[in-house]
Amino acid sequence: MSCPNAVALTYNAAMFLSLIPAGFLRFSRACDTTVLRPSGGNKKLCMPVLLAALLFLGSMQSRSDDSPSLTIAVAANFRPAAEQLANKFTHETGIPVQISSASTGVLAAQMRRGAPFDILLAADRARPQSLVDDVSSPGPAECYALGSLVLLGAKDLESALSDQSKSVAIANPRSAPYGIAAEAVLARYQPANAAKRRIVRGGNVQQALQFYSSGGADLALVARSLSPTAGIAVPNAWHPPIEQYAVLNGRSENPATARRFLEYLLGPDSEPVLAAFGYQQCS
Repeated sequence: MSCPNAVALTYNAAMFLSLIPAGFLRFSRACDTTVLRPSGGNKKLCMPVLLAALLFLGSMQSRSDDSPSLTIAVAANFRPAAEQLANKFTHETGIPVQISSASTGVLAAQMRRGAPFDILLAADRARPQSLVDDVSSPGPAECYALGSLVLLGAKDLESALSDQSKSVAIANPRSAPYGIAAEAVLARYQPANAAKRRIVRGGNVQQALQFYSSGGADLALVARSLSPTAGIAVPNAWHPPIEQYAVLNGRSENPATARRFLEYLLGPDSEPVLAAFGYQQCS
């Protein structure tokens, strides 16, 4: 390989060379170009290798200049819809979105303890509002969807719920608003002095669905969003309203971008996705 005459690089350029991958330096022995390093021990480096290294460093710099990404904590019922909305948002804005999901109670506790996500999309109103009240969120808590339940594993709603021999999977009411709604529905069909049916509680509504799907329960009362085309719709009048609220995290490092996503979620572009998963608009 032929090389140009030796050149002395500036101190800053020499510092850049400390980041050059070892593979780039394998070619240096055949060259006469001298690079002065601040610690002494000059190295020989071909100009093609130097150019390749600078291109590598340039790509690193361009990645660091990218738009900030978002991390969104999502109640388990909303994950499928959130993934579609996040994909659309990223396609339109170029801003990547990462999603994590669990029960609303777990996510709210994590946010209060300083979890590094930007937005919480909960399945109730009380927990987001409590985060505003204790200044974990700058607020306000905003309603983004109204949820509903479906019964899986039955052909007739009332006869299935009246049959106390059938076990049913629900989300844990202690941490999941959909579990509270499911318990209210079951209470309608619990005769006085009758043996209580077996209830299988999942940590969140997605886990309840998994228990049913794996044969762990005869029936399941889960979010319509997790089974939008199967199951029997449960009348909303049979349980407390499932009002789903969102809040920004007061510790977010990207508050403007987080607000941008929240406005997207609350705007008209999200309506077709929400409707496809069985959600209704907030009144």
